[in-house]
Amino acid sequence: MTSTSEPLIGRESECRQLGRVVGRFAGGAAQVVEITGEPGIGKTRLLAELGRLASARGHVVRTGQATATGGGRPWELFGDVWGDGSPGDIRKRLEAASPPSGLVFLLDGLQWADDGLLAALDDLLRRPPGVPVLFALAHRPRQASPRLRALLRSAVAGGWEVERVCLGPLGVSEAKALADRIGGTGSRLPELLRVGGGNPLYLKILAQADGHAAETAVDTHAAAFEVEVAAELARVSATARQVARAAAVVGEHFTSELVAATAGLPEIATLSAIDELAGEDLVRPVEAPRTFTFRHPLLRDVVYESALPGWRLAAHTAVAAALTRRQADAAACAFHVERTARPGDRDAVRILAEAAHLVRFRQPDSAVRWLNAALRLLPTDAVTQRARLQFRLARLLCAVGRLRESRELLHAVLEVLPREPAGRYAEAVAACALVERALGRYAESRSLLVDAFDGAAARDADAAGVLEFALARDELGDGRPADCAARAGRALAAAERCGSRGPAATAHGLLSLTGVLTGDIPSAQAHSASAARLVDGLLDGQLAGDLHAVLWLGWSEGMLGRTSVAMGHLDRGIAVARRSGREFALTHLLTARAFVAQLSGRLHEAEAAAAEALELAVRSGAEEARSGALAVSCRIAVVTGDVDAALRAGAAATEYLPGGAGAGGWSGASVARALAEARLDAGDATACLAAVRAVGGVELTAVDVWSRVDWCELFTRASLAAGRDDVAERWADRAMAAARPLALPGRVGLALLARAQVLAHQRSDSAFRASVAAYDALTEAGLVIDANRARLTAAASLTARGETRRAAAELATAHRTFTACGARSLARRASVERRRIAATRPPQEVARPGGLAALTRREGEVAALVSEGLTNRQIAHRLQVTEKTVQMHLSNAFGKLGVTSRAALASAVVRAAYS
Repeated sequence: MTSTSEPLIGRESECRQLGRVVGRFAGGAAQVVEITGEPGIGKTRLLAELGRLASARGHVVRTGQATATGGGRPWELFGDVWGDGSPGDIRKRLEAASPPSGLVFLLDGLQWADDGLLAALDDLLRRPPGVPVLFALAHRPRQASPRLRALLRSAVAGGWEVERVCLGPLGVSEAKALADRIGGTGSRLPELLRVGGGNPLYLKILAQADGHAAETAVDTHAAAFEVEVAAELARVSATARQVARAAAVVGEHFTSELVAATAGLPEIATLSAIDELAGEDLVRPVEAPRTFTFRHPLLRDVVYESALPGWRLAAHTAVAAALTRRQADAAACAFHVERTARPGDRDAVRILAEAAHLVRFRQPDSAVRWLNAALRLLPTDAVTQRARLQFRLARLLCAVGRLRESRELLHAVLEVLPREPAGRYAEAVAACALVERALGRYAESRSLLVDAFDGAAARDADAAGVLEFALARDELGDGRPADCAARAGRALAAAERCGSRGPAATAHGLLSLTGVLTGDIPSAQAHSASAARLVDGLLDGQLAGDLHAVLWLGWSEGMLGRTSVAMGHLDRGIAVARRSGREFALTHLLTARAFVAQLSGRLHEAEAAAAEALELAVRSGAEEARSGALAVSCRIAVVTGDVDAALRAGAAATEYLPGGAGAGGWSGASVARALAEARLDAGDATACLAAVRAVGGVELTAVDVWSRVDWCELFTRASLAAGRDDVAERWADRAMAAARPLALPGRVGLALLARAQVLAHQRSDSAFRASVAAYDALTEAGLVIDANRARLTAAASLTARGETRRAAAELATAHRTFTACGARSLARRASVERRRIAATRPPQEVARPGGLAALTRREGEVAALVSEGLTNRQIAHRLQVTEKTVQMHLSNAFGKLGVTSRAALASAVVRAAYS
């Protein structure tokens, strides 16, 4: 048994259980612990932890491990305490060798222990020795012999205290923690968790195979696993080994008849061999009649590789012939045809292509491999057929996020694909344009589409519809939502003529989004309802081919203020994208989810979604998606209070726009908005206001109608921070003018918040009413963060009116909400304001006369900021005064409160705030 210093992730309760066992043993009670679980589940690690706990108590620990190869004498498992005595001497040697503190035996792999050892153990457990002993017995329950299973009954009969520890798979969070310790598995983690099944060993081996784990230890795990499987195979007969290898060739699930045909054995002999393999838990029956599977896919892989290559080729040929005789579907045959077909075999090409089509949404990696195999087998003179297969492969490569490979193939396709029929050529152009744009080649995308559309529009209405929709996507990205809507409308008509529900749902979703962006809210709501109805009626397999329908629908629903409904649709789309391996769509869906989650105040979810979207975009080289994920990350970081991260993300986002920081379009405006807010949060209001040049001046002509309210509210805040109250008032007026026609609670609430901030700064009596109206509207829209920003403004207006207790209560509620959401910067602001109130309370509200009430308003503000840990320079920047002025106020506060240090001043403020 090997020990390791790896942390025991996800086994805290089992470790506590073992701690109690060792505690009882230290009290003199003889103990037996049975530790059971699947191979690789962590039994050996738990034994090592038990040994560590026992050693820490001063007990002598002995370890031993039975092996699959067996051999040796029964007492050798117990370690060197036995010497060379006979089995009959075991009890006498044990009693003679036991120290006063007692002996702890950690016995691993007992499923392979021979009868002699098990008999000795049974005798010891039935008649306990006269010295303190703790036996820890670890084994795989499926491979336990009847004699091994009876040991605990013997222990109970002998009066031992018995504890059972049954190790199950790790939970998702524990498995993620283990993957992070290995080195991280990124967006492939869900698939690794599914295949690994929560088994630590399998997860480590899969992470290595996936190319994420760099630790040498993981290589060791994989090599040790292969050695162990070889030892297990060595325990069965040569016939059983032949059947195991034949079964590995057949596939994940296998029937006795097909294995018999592959191995060249009678079915009776094959069934007998399967029984032998099942007895060693190498294979297991499944629910389907006469069908079996290996204990784990990794075990099957090792068995498959143990067969000689020539034998494997003959076996695949036999399976392919047997499946053909049974008229099995192409997907069942493809695995074997791929390995046995010869170049020029058109039947093999047909089978592989058909199989790829069948599994494209379930096993996209297999579909890619089979299409590549079909292309290798295709005769060189089959030019048109090659182009069609290449087109199918290119679309699939794009879907799974292999954009550069997709682009290369699509260019090859367009060079040879005839322009008639126009529909097929239009689909190839649209696919190529999509990839070009995703890779940041915006001009190339536009040129391809315009050139093809000029010819297709006159010749073929359906081809024109395909290109119209592709051009509509470009219009949206380039910031022309009205043009996008016109094209999407024509594309919708084409989809409805053809009865294509998926494309119709996508067009409705895009029309809903363009309705939001152009301010046509009734149209947006109508198309949103139509898109939702179609999307909800699609099966997951159908939806996998039209995931952009969910993307546009999710964006529009979130912007219409239906955030919970948007999250439901986006979550379904994300789940379908994960299962079908659609990484390209997944990237955009995760970005949309991050945006909607941030609106809803679910910042931890937003951060996770944006981080995964960014990882996928980087991996695929999708520059437009990368820019979008960075822009959303920037906005999230502003709210969570990580200003440096916000500035980095915003600056990085500009690098992946076609025109850099000054780029137009929806993407460019989104990036500019995120970066401008990050600069304001960093204290640079002037830089924030300078962003107006990038978005069309004070009229915001480069910004969509929905986003103008956002911009106006941001510039209102920035103008107030810069001391330009008159400019702030004008921006607040523009916010209301932009929001009123939309009649959306979220937009109106944000405009009311802009006005309330101006009124609060002016100490107007109407500031509180405006803040409450803003809060109500924003809450109705589900905008938790913005609603509680309105609460901060309400508190400021209450403070100005002298209602400090009510103000403090509002701030306390806002602080709790911001903290729960993870909005750390806003939570700090609420805390500062609360302390500032405490520092400037009128005498009748101060708990201790002669305290902070003696400070002026400005002295109280300085004292509150000191309590937050700010330096004089930071305080001066925050209050827009000189450091000398800050020092003067600080000196006055020291004198009035009778304190001599900043720490003492901070303590006084904190006490007052919570008194």
